Amino acid sequence: MIDRHPLHPSRLPGGRLRMSWLLLTLALAVGLWAAPAQAQKKISFAYPSVTDMGDIPSLLAWKLLAEKGYEVTPRVFAKTELAVQAVVRGDTDIGAAASIAVVKAIEQGMDLRIIGEQVKNEWQLMTPASIRDPKQLEGKRVAYHGPFTVTEALVKWMAKHYSIRPQWMIIPGSEVRAEALMRGQIDATPAEIADVVNVLESRPGAFHVLISYARIFPNLHGTVYVARTDVLQKQPEMVEAMLEAVLRMHRQIEENPGVVTEQAPKLLSGQKPSQMAAIAKDYRDLKIWEVNGGLDRARNEESLKFYIDSGLVKKQLKTEQVYATEPLERVLRRIGRR
Repeated sequence: MIDRHPLHPSRLPGGRLRMSWLLLTLALAVGLWAAPAQAQKKISFAYPSVTDMGDIPSLLAWKLLAEKGYEVTPRVFAKTELAVQAVVRGDTDIGAAASIAVVKAIEQGMDLRIIGEQVKNEWQLMTPASIRDPKQLEGKRVAYHGPFTVTEALVKWMAKHYSIRPQWMIIPGSEVRAEALMRGQIDATPAEIADVVNVLESRPGAFHVLISYARIFPNLHGTVYVARTDVLQKQPEMVEAMLEAVLRMHRQIEENPGVVTEQAPKLLSGQKPSQMAAIAKDYRDLKIWEVNGGLDRARNEESLKFYIDSGLVKKQLKTEQVYATEPLERVLRRIGRR
């Protein structure tokens, strides 16, 4: 004889109790089935610094994802490497980071892949107006963000290209370096478009753009989206939903640049409203937000070669070791290329 559990339906008196057991069992089964699906609807995202103009499409994309049932939790980190580490550790699912920082992490054995581009290379070298030739920066104070950043790669390229030896200084934050430039504490620095506009407007005629890296290296990846390979394998729908939402915002902004000037004051703090239109125009003219996601073989190879040639990357990495283009390609098959 089988000794059934005292709460088995056959041991319960009355149909109502039997029905209660069945409903409880069904509820538990549904709950167990629904839990993983609910977990897949959550996205934790790492930003590498205080959000700025380049982050506007992603900030707006989170609203699109909310309409599809995704809950995005943005986390802001003080440094690029901290954002990369958060993705590596699994503290976040996806993140944004300087492309060189991701490449360096992969070179060191981290199981990461670049899955899309957040913003193209937008950096411009600012100096006092009296400096008209990069060779004049010999021995001068040139500041960049930090080790293994796009800014380091660009200024080290400049030094090698013009055969000069500046006095290197590390000052995190484009806006901090722009302020240091205006105060005479440094002689040159790569600055983001928003900070270039701020300097030129605040001190007209005193400073200028000596080198537009954005125009010299238009194919160099700036800030990219990065994910672990296990996330790409286990949560492809989430990754593709995120990429599609971002691309839709890039395209919406391309068609209607007014979206930036309208939304920026709501999403960002510290940016002067009078500068929004100028910044948005520069972003659009330089096509900073790429409508097809920014990953193609030519750009991937060119960006990787630039970092290897600059000496920041020692290993001869292959593009497939750095980039996972399949999620973006699937998205583009659905929404089309432009």
